[in-house]
Amino acid sequence: MNIRLEENGELPATKPGVSRRRRSWHDILLRILKTAQKGERKTRMMKAVGMSYSQLMRYLSALKEADFISEKSGVWKTTKKGFHVIEACEICQRLVEEVS
Repeated sequence: MNIRLEENGELPATKPGVSRRRRSWHDILLRILKTAQKGERKTRMMKAVGMSYSQLMRYLSALKEADFISEKSGVWKTTKKGFHVIEACEICQRLVEEVS
């Protein structure tokens, strides 16, 4: 087993290739909505989004309350309203990138 340590001899704070910056609420919601576009179970969503069950459930609850995502027989799927949110966020992201 080969473990890479930081220069100070400590374990790295995150997995290799993973950004150390905290993700915003917006980033996480968008990632969940994109993951659920074709329908997905919670376990796969947890892995795709990189969060615990309890964290994911808080986000799913908020998204469901806003009617951005729905659940049927254990499968979570982005709603029409959720697809509009994804589209709007992608437009905003492109505009910000143009200015930067």
